[in-house]
Amino acid sequence: MRASDIVRGKISAPEKTTDGSQDKVLLSDIPGQSDFRTHTTPPAFIPERPLGRQTPVDNRPFAAGGQSLYNRAVQYLQELRERLPLSGEPPSLDQPLRIIVEMLAEPALVEEMYQHTLAAEHSCDFEVFSAVNTMVYSFKIGVRMGYAPFQMTELCLAALYHDIGMFLVPKPLITKPGELTHAEWAEIKKHTETGRDLLQPHDVAYPHVSRAVYEHHEREGGQGYPHGIAGEMICEYAKVIGICDSYEAMSHSRPYRDATTQYLSVLKLVETKDLFFPTSVVKAFLNEFTMYPAGSYVRLNNKSVGIVVGPNRNNPFKPTVRIIADGQGIRIFDEKLIDLADTAILNIVTGISAEEVPK
Repeated sequence: MRASDIVRGKISAPEKTTDGSQDKVLLSDIPGQSDFRTHTTPPAFIPERPLGRQTPVDNRPFAAGGQSLYNRAVQYLQELRERLPLSGEPPSLDQPLRIIVEMLAEPALVEEMYQHTLAAEHSCDFEVFSAVNTMVYSFKIGVRMGYAPFQMTELCLAALYHDIGMFLVPKPLITKPGELTHAEWAEIKKHTETGRDLLQPHDVAYPHVSRAVYEHHEREGGQGYPHGIAGEMICEYAKVIGICDSYEAMSHSRPYRDATTQYLSVLKLVETKDLFFPTSVVKAFLNEFTMYPAGSYVRLNNKSVGIVVGPNRNNPFKPTVRIIADGQGIRIFDEKLIDLADTAILNIVTGISAEEVPK
C-alpha cells in the first residue's frame, strides 16, 4: 500500500479558525475511529478522534522538498533541546504537526527524507538526527501496516519525541565511551518516564503518544524496560518505534562506535523476531527496509560478487544483482544482471563491504 492510498480523499485543506486568531489553521479533518483498520492494532489501543480539542498549526507554505522538511524537523528538535532544560514545559506540537501533515499529503517527500537518512552522517548530534530518522522509518512502517491518517499522526509524533527525555540527561553521560555504571544506566533509563511526563498534557488530543514514548524500550518477550511487560500489553506504536529506533542506532555511527552495515543491521533485527519484536512488525519492517538495498555488495553461493541493482518486494532475500567479480575474484565488466528470484541455484551468502570487493 502506498502512503497516497491512505490520504487520498481523507485530508481536506486546512480551515481558518473562527475565534479571531490570526494566521492559524486547524487539523480539522483527521479521520475518526470508523476509518481505522482495526486488524493491525489491538482494540484497546486504537486511538479515537479527539473531541473538542484541535491543535492550531502555523500557516506557512509547505516545504520545497523532502530535504527541506527533514531539516525543519532537525532544527525544531535542536531548538527544543536548547529550551527544554530552561523551561521544563511540555513541547508545543504546532511545528511537528505541520511537518506530519505535509508528509501525509505528499508521500514523495517521505521518500526524499528517507534517502536523506541514508546519506546523513550525524554522530556528532545523534540525539536529534536519530529522532528524525526514527520518525521517517516509523512513517514507512505505519503505511505498510495500513494505519489511517490519525494513527499515522500519533505514531509520527511519538517517534519524533521518543527520546525527548534524553534532552534532560547530562551530555557526558550520553556520550560516555566506556561501560556505564549501574547508577548511570539507571539514570539513562529514566528518559522514558521523563518523556511520558512531558507529553501527558497532550493526552486529550493524542491519547497514545505519551504511552508509546514510555514503552518504546519494552520488548515482545518481556526483556525491556521500564516494566518488562510483554506481547499485547505493549502499545503497538511502541513496537514500531522500538524496531525503527534499534535499526537507526545500528545503521548510524555514534561517538563511541561505528555504524553496522545495513545487511547486518537488518539481519540482527530479523533474528530477534518474536523475541524482541512481533512477527507482524518485523514483516512490515522487512518489506520497507530490505537487507540488500540498491548499491550494496553481496557474495553469492558460487563465490561471485555482485552489486544490488534492485530489491524484490515479494522476497527481500532475492534482489536483482549485477555480477562484478567471478568466483575466482576476477572483475567482470559486462552488464550481466541476475534476478535471484528467478533462480533456485544462486543465493546470497552474505553482504560485504566495499573494501571486500575485488579490485
